[in-house]
Amino acid sequence: MACASSVLGSFSNLQTEGIQLVVALDVGTTHAGIAWSLCSDFEKYPLRITSLQWPTNVGAAQTAYKTPSVLLVKSNGEFVAFGYDAEEKYSELANDDAHYGYYFFKDFKMALYENEKLRSDHLFVDAEGHAMKTKDIFGHIIRYMKQRLLDDLKTRGNTVKEDNILWVVTVPAIWNDGAKQFMREAALAAGISEKRLRLALEPEAASIYTREILLERSSTDDQEESLVFKQGMKYIVIDLGGGTIDFTLKEVVDDNTIKDFHQATGGPWGGRTVNRMILDFLEDLLGKDVLEELKTNHKSSWLELEREVELKKKNAKGDKDGRILIQMPGELLDVFEKKTGKKLINSTAFESKYAGKIDIKGKKLRIDKCIVESCFKKCLEDIIQHTKGILEKPEAKGTQYIILVGGFAESEYMKTEMPKAFEDFKVFIPDEPWLAVMRGAVMFGQRPSVVESRIARYTYGIATIRFFLKDFDNPKHRIYEDNVPYCRNVFDKLAEVGQSFRLGETVTTEVFAHKEFMSKMKVKVFRSTEKDPRYVTDESCTAIGEMLVAMPGYGRDRKVTVSLCFGEEEITCSGINESNESVHVKLNLLADN
Repeated sequence: MACASSVLGSFSNLQTEGIQLVVALDVGTTHAGIAWSLCSDFEKYPLRITSLQWPTNVGAAQTAYKTPSVLLVKSNGEFVAFGYDAEEKYSELANDDAHYGYYFFKDFKMALYENEKLRSDHLFVDAEGHAMKTKDIFGHIIRYMKQRLLDDLKTRGNTVKEDNILWVVTVPAIWNDGAKQFMREAALAAGISEKRLRLALEPEAASIYTREILLERSSTDDQEESLVFKQGMKYIVIDLGGGTIDFTLKEVVDDNTIKDFHQATGGPWGGRTVNRMILDFLEDLLGKDVLEELKTNHKSSWLELEREVELKKKNAKGDKDGRILIQMPGELLDVFEKKTGKKLINSTAFESKYAGKIDIKGKKLRIDKCIVESCFKKCLEDIIQHTKGILEKPEAKGTQYIILVGGFAESEYMKTEMPKAFEDFKVFIPDEPWLAVMRGAVMFGQRPSVVESRIARYTYGIATIRFFLKDFDNPKHRIYEDNVPYCRNVFDKLAEVGQSFRLGETVTTEVFAHKEFMSKMKVKVFRSTEKDPRYVTDESCTAIGEMLVAMPGYGRDRKVTVSLCFGEEEITCSGINESNESVHVKLNLLADN
């Protein structure tokens, strides 16, 4: 069926809509970035994508294409700084003992993954116990990133107006439907126009970027014969992010477009789990009270230690013996001596259970290879086990390639261990894998039609009432109206888990007025992990929201046909009455009902 909603699907549609520039805003768990490309360039040079450079806190002369996803605000909610600037400002305030009255937020993106019943007013609490609406945190960040881009364009002499920009905001494919709506609403609250906003699924975006790299490579003489992008090719994209690991399974179809051959999956096994393991090791070595003191009363040094751990996680290959070197803040040594009455020197290491596995000289802590590997072990095992589980599925037959992207794919350890675990597959990591999602989101915004179809992650439906079927229906759902037996709580299926939907494809359902004077109708929406649930009260079913359908006119014979689109990045809906006139339908997938 034809989709009732308008979709920006190709370069020509972008021109019709007046779009001249596509901008991706990628707010990751640990880092964020901005990339863009001109629509006039994209047809000839799809990889001509510009990324905003962020000054680091190392020095004004050094810049990076990503900045830490951290936000600093005043206690009244006023924006202060974001990224490296926020870290630097907070460190300065803490050093001067002037940080009271400021809130420092990080790791807030995981709240959207971890909360199945996400509400619009969800609160996020920082390490100091300060709370702020999570939507306001994202709103501050998106608003700031949007303005940074506009300021950068002005500096470059670019005259593109804001109304001629399409903004693409990235989201994990494994987020639930409410989390995606939450991110959209945060972007709208940040001042992005609804008609100029689109979401992009992170692993899918990375897949699009990798596709373009391989297409370009296959057209050159020095192409790698081991990996050529061609019709029929099946591959898994593993987005190794800081918070979650997203798996998307793709197949190349006609005209080098791509489609899902299995629904997106994943889990909370991202790079920050390794950071946590390294910090747990330091806590075990130095003492919990030592690290707590550093974290609570020496915030600048704590941030310095966290940055050092992040850096060493990426370069976990170490020296010729596999050992990694951690530069410890001077205040950590002072706190250790104050708490234990001992100096943190090599003789202290010999007294610990890690004797012979660590070496301490001044501020330098050298860690043995076996300790490093233990910090990666659980995370790596989860990723490998999940990947093998996918590859064993019938749909995955014929898969030859595994593509690794995301910031965690930059880790030397992952680059080494993943190919070892999958020797029968070709493992490919594009250059600068941490930018693959951001750049791919730009490409998706330029041409969404590169994605032919997607797979439903759940079975979706609504609750309906029908005639009671004797010897079939459960008597507990039986009700009577005018002495006629009806069955309530029936799951009216609209989409089935594993079902393929082309972009723009819709499913329709009819909504009837059951009261003469009603002007609106609430219809609860459910999802299930089963293919054919019978009732919405089944154990596999979860209420995920509701549709609010306008019911124009008067009487009980009124009908509105609602169209739901399951092939887009998020579920969308629209409605028409019996006169084919548009009717307002609002879909709310947050737990506010």
